[in-house]
Amino acid sequence: MTHGMDNLAWLATFWLVAARVGGIFLLTPVFASQAVPVKLRAAMSVVIALAVAGRAASPAACATTAQFAAACGLEFALGATIGLVARLVFAGVELGAAHVGQQMGVALADVIDPSQEASGVVRGLYLMLAAAVFLTIGGHRQVLAALLRTFDAIPVGGFAPGAALVGAATAVLAAAFLLALKLAAPVLVAMLLATVAMGLVQKTVPQCHLLSVGLPLRAMLGLLVIAATVAATAPLLSAAVEGAMGQLNAALSAR
Repeated sequence: MTHGMDNLAWLATFWLVAARVGGIFLLTPVFASQAVPVKLRAAMSVVIALAVAGRAASPAACATTAQFAAACGLEFALGATIGLVARLVFAGVELGAAHVGQQMGVALADVIDPSQEASGVVRGLYLMLAAAVFLTIGGHRQVLAALLRTFDAIPVGGFAPGAALVGAATAVLAAAFLLALKLAAPVLVAMLLATVAMGLVQKTVPQCHLLSVGLPLRAMLGLLVIAATVAATAPLLSAAVEGAMGQLNAALSAR
């Protein structure tokens, strides 16, 4: 009888841990990409849950199935919040890339790329760079390390939404807007100068039809600026990812 109760307790712990891990794999950059098959993500979630369930403390017994389902929902929300904090950095990259593509004039030719979950070549380029930086600096390992720390800071079945995680998400969201501005600023300045220059030429030489050369000129100038500033983009992305992970770790430590 005791052995059977132990098995039930371990099974309940496993499902709660799996819910927390599954929430992370739903939103974490790279892991949540459509390029990663759903079966592979599910298998990774199960493997990690099996590895963690043994070290996690058994939760308090739930009196009803509804209480257990609610506990699983809260665990999933905790994992999704951790993944969302990291995902917000990529949202900033997408926002900046969208402005760059729009100013270059290539947004008119946007096409959907399901593998990158993005539309437009500029956005896809920046997202690929962000994913490369994320993996290079060990962002995926930092997210998994944060997951393991949650089991020390927040016991299984003991999560309750608090101000610490909300504050971390808000701070990372503000940093994402700043990252978007930093990524787009060089191209925006170049496009502004190009627009002023073309306006002066049009005013001086009204017979010159700049509309026919304006879009190719803006696209070429934008590509040149991107090529000139791509070396400085990687440190910005690295600092943004590390800042997001720092906010997340601080929020978990504050609980």
